[in-house]
Amino acid sequence: MTNVQKSLCVLMHYSKHDQIPKYVRSYICELSKSFDQVILVSNQRSIQTSTFPDNQNVSIMFVMNEGYDFGMFYKAFKSINPSEYHQIACINDSNILFNSLSEIFQWGSTQSADFWGLIDSNEAPWFSTHLNNYHIQSHFLVFNENAIKCLPAYFETLDTNAIFNEKDPKKLRRLVIDQWEIGLSQFLLNKGLKSASFCTSKTLLSKYKSKGKNITHSLHKELIKEGYPLLKKKIVLQKSWRSWLGFQEPWEKLIIKHSTDDWNMPSLIHEIRSIS
Repeated sequence: MTNVQKSLCVLMHYSKHDQIPKYVRSYICELSKSFDQVILVSNQRSIQTSTFPDNQNVSIMFVMNEGYDFGMFYKAFKSINPSEYHQIACINDSNILFNSLSEIFQWGSTQSADFWGLIDSNEAPWFSTHLNNYHIQSHFLVFNENAIKCLPAYFETLDTNAIFNEKDPKKLRRLVIDQWEIGLSQFLLNKGLKSASFCTSKTLLSKYKSKGKNITHSLHKELIKEGYPLLKKKIVLQKSWRSWLGFQEPWEKLIIKHSTDDWNMPSLIHEIRSIS
């Protein structure tokens, strides 16, 4: 039995605007219910103080925008003493949260896993350097003690300066996907650690007879019906004839139907569209 009791969530957020948007604040509020400490890591800029999260266990850390989400998590991890935590989560703001996470964390607490997440993937991009491309998608990833202990060794395998100094967006994206998105899971699995995924991509692809690669895009409506509480922000920002004519999108109706009553989803969606 561990003597370490603290849990930490690192939420990465990037924006060009001077505010913390509602969907991020809602995400923070929900995460703060499941973690002793939440660090919102964001790119350096002036922020309206009125939009700061007012939760007592939430702090904000501003960093240079280097290496996308990997860079933000790496800098937050380097700022703490990881031995103080029995659980550390790595979550980004690429999704809208529209429902409670209590069921997810209850499920996670029952798993005999060293690291787990909301959804996994076997997608193998053409630039991958891995023989096995299975990974837990990094937009929602939770490390338990054995995985936390392995993170410093994993970071030592990376040329972080090369990642931080890469200025070509396409090359940087490929580096981060290969070395972080896929590479981290493969590193931990090769160390003999066990993973778990709340939603299993192979099962869902088979159930819905789909050949789609990233099911958070290709099966997003089906995922919502399965109890998946997130929707990719990219989907919200896509314009179709429905939205041009002022009609609700099918996914919009679904997340309003499946969202918790306390959240004003139409307001969150409108804000994301207006500031993006």
